[in-house]
Amino acid sequence: MPKRVLLEARPGPPQFNLFGISCHLRDFRLSFLLNREMELEFVKMDDFQGFSFYFYRDEDKFTSYYMLGNRGEESFLVPDLKQTDFLLLAEGPMKKTQKEKLLTKIRGIQNVLTAFEIRFETIRRFDMLLPDLEIHLMNILKESKSTFLPMKK
Repeated sequence: MPKRVLLEARPGPPQFNLFGISCHLRDFRLSFLLNREMELEFVKMDDFQGFSFYFYRDEDKFTSYYMLGNRGEESFLVPDLKQTDFLLLAEGPMKKTQKEKLLTKIRGIQNVLTAFEIRFETIRRFDMLLPDLEIHLMNILKESKSTFLPMKK
């Protein structure tokens, strides 16, 4: 039987950092407060599998931020984190001091109960969620580019 070899097209392993946020705020209010306190510019995207989804890309720091609601009407996006209301996924290089500064700013937001870093090893099936999230974002960006292209004369 022939063996198959899977090659990954990325130059190195992706650098993801996952943070959990527990609060009693709605998704749009939390994104507004994160934008104000952390000088981000989250944009509401189409919902991801029925869960709220916000996105921001920081070109200067080569970091992309994804804010996902963890609570749906009848289920959780990540059932292992039932106490977590929102997930903040940061893709890109982050030093330990940057992580601590980010968590301190999030904890300083009024009505945020707690914010904490989540290790990927503690979550089952999260590695299966990342490709779905990436495909969802690619489809959204592809649609927005085709919709907002300037007219050529």
